[in-house]
Amino acid sequence: MEEQSWENLTDHIVIHILSYLPAHHRPPAGAVCRAWNRAFNSPLLWRHVRVTFHSEKDTRWLGCLKRYGMHFRTVHIDCNQENVVNRRITCDFINGLARLPERRLKRFIVIFSGMNPYFYAGQEMHEAIEDLFGPPPTQCNVISTLEHVDLGKLSIAYSDKLFLPLAENNPNLRFLNIQNASLVCKVTSDCLLKIITTCTKLVDLRVHYYSLSEEVLTALADKDRTPLEHLSVCCQKDDKMGFAKVWESEFWTALTEHNRALRVSLIFGDYCPTSRIPVLLKPEIPVSVLRVENWHPLLYLVRFCCEHYYMTIEVLVLHTHPSPQLDQGLLELVTKSPRLRELHVYCVLAKDTVAAILKLRPGLQRITLKSEKEPFPWEPEVL
Repeated sequence: MEEQSWENLTDHIVIHILSYLPAHHRPPAGAVCRAWNRAFNSPLLWRHVRVTFHSEKDTRWLGCLKRYGMHFRTVHIDCNQENVVNRRITCDFINGLARLPERRLKRFIVIFSGMNPYFYAGQEMHEAIEDLFGPPPTQCNVISTLEHVDLGKLSIAYSDKLFLPLAENNPNLRFLNIQNASLVCKVTSDCLLKIITTCTKLVDLRVHYYSLSEEVLTALADKDRTPLEHLSVCCQKDDKMGFAKVWESEFWTALTEHNRALRVSLIFGDYCPTSRIPVLLKPEIPVSVLRVENWHPLLYLVRFCCEHYYMTIEVLVLHTHPSPQLDQGLLELVTKSPRLRELHVYCVLAKDTVAAILKLRPGLQRITLKSEKEPFPWEPEVL
């Protein structure tokens, strides 16, 4: 029987193994043998990279960017925002992406980890990302433009200045998440309309309520654009008291006529006035994800779901107060909702209610259902 050796592994297996290593561990692994060195220098290894900036040692990624950045297709950046050095290195890395002599970048994701520093506005991060979204330098050969941009977990305030260049220079955009972790949203409906009319292949859009308008929904219903598959709207605070008409039934009816497979996620944050939620809900919205985080009685909302969203709802998250009526409403919703795969209720339910839910809907994949009071945070359970 032939003796097996690491050196005999095929290149694609070695590349897959090396892809899990951080930047500073890859060169030593590439020096193990000739085959591993060949894999280390393969463009395939550097197509999809996850970059972490948690300490000053992570400046090593800047060297990898200069040597292999022309091969990057996907870049996922995790910056520990507590340290100013991490933020500076992250900005240097993004600026380096923008100035590569050859660019193939299609997917760009940035998240912040750690505590948000007091009085941190993120201006330098905003400018670095704006540089990447803007027109490329004259010496840059752009092979691919951005198709996937996810900035949903950055605690900085976005503005039109950031996203107008994105629309102008990346017409093949298909995924855009601008639901930042900040309470301040300055992306206007005019800017969003520009993105939608320019990037006609967009199929997944995640925005704040502030940025929506009648014109935006009308543009999304345009039959000349690629049908929208997912729209996520986060209602964090009541920025536009007189703007509820954006949710009128006629606009949702027109939107769903062209986008037959549309799924809508509605997120009502803890700063969204409870009185606004019933105004914003409409039976015509094909809601697949409904998340309410403002700790008020929500029995009316469960009943609304039972009546209008039971055929589309897939994920339901409620931060609310317990009551026997709530338990009964949840049982009715679970019974009627064939697509429900996640149920998270952040209040204590009756033990019999939890048992009945699991029996009625054995296909649930993740749950947060407690029959006894426990210290927060409550972690979801994977079934």
